[in-house]
Amino acid sequence: MKRTSILLSIFPAFFLYLMINNTAMAKTMGTEYLIYAIQINGKNYTEHIVVHKTSDLLQYESCGDYTSPKVYAPGGKHCWDVLSTSNGNPRLIEYHVGPNNMKMTFSKKGLLKIKGFWGGKKCTNQKIFDNKVYVEISSLIRTMDLKQSTPLKFELVRLPELPLIKTHDLYLQVIDNIKIKVPAGQFLCKKILLSASGYKGLFFKAYIYVSNDERQLPVKIENLPIGGETELVEMSFEPV
Repeated sequence: MKRTSILLSIFPAFFLYLMINNTAMAKTMGTEYLIYAIQINGKNYTEHIVVHKTSDLLQYESCGDYTSPKVYAPGGKHCWDVLSTSNGNPRLIEYHVGPNNMKMTFSKKGLLKIKGFWGGKKCTNQKIFDNKVYVEISSLIRTMDLKQSTPLKFELVRLPELPLIKTHDLYLQVIDNIKIKVPAGQFLCKKILLSASGYKGLFFKAYIYVSNDERQLPVKIENLPIGGETELVEMSFEPV
C-alpha cells in the first residue's frame, strides 16, 4: 500500500469536516503507519492503517482483506475512512465493503445519519442515541482514559444489519497491566476487556492490549472477531 495514495484519499474527508464545522486547521502532530496480522480459523489476513493526528482531530484510514460477511456484510475487501475528535467521538465515517459504500455522520446531540449505496440500492437512515454510539472502536480505544477502572459503556452499530441501524450494548474495562511481545516489539500494556452488557456478556469476551503510553497503540487483540487473534507487526511514525 502506497503512503501517498492513502493520504490523498484521507484528506478530502478531513478538509470537508473542517469546512462544514468552520474549524481552523489544528496543529499537525504527525502520521502513523501500522500493519496488523490477523489469524482466524487457521487463515491469515492483513490490515493496513494510516493515522493522521492533529491536536484536535484523530483521522485514519484502515483497509484489510478479511472478508467474512458475518463481520463485514455482505462480504468483500473493506476500507474505513474515519474522522473523530481528539477525545474519540466520531464525526464522519466513510465505509466501503466490496461494491457497497456508506457515509455516516454523527452530531454532537447524538444523531447518526447514514447515506449510501448498499445491496444494489440507494439508502438513507437516521437514529438518535442517548448513549455514545460508534461504528468501529479504534478511536475510542486510543483516546479512552486508561486510568479509569469503571466500565466505559457505549453502543456499537451492527454492520451486518446495514442499512438498518441496530446496535450492541457493549463496554470496555481496564483489568490488568501486562507486558506483551508481538512482531513489532515488546510493549508495556493495559489489558482491556471488551464485553456485552447484561447476560450477553456471558457469551462474548474479547481482550485488547493497548500500549500504556501517550500513543495508546492497540498491540494485540484476542477473540475479535470471535476466534481470531490480531498482532501489530510493523509501525512507523512521521512527525511534521
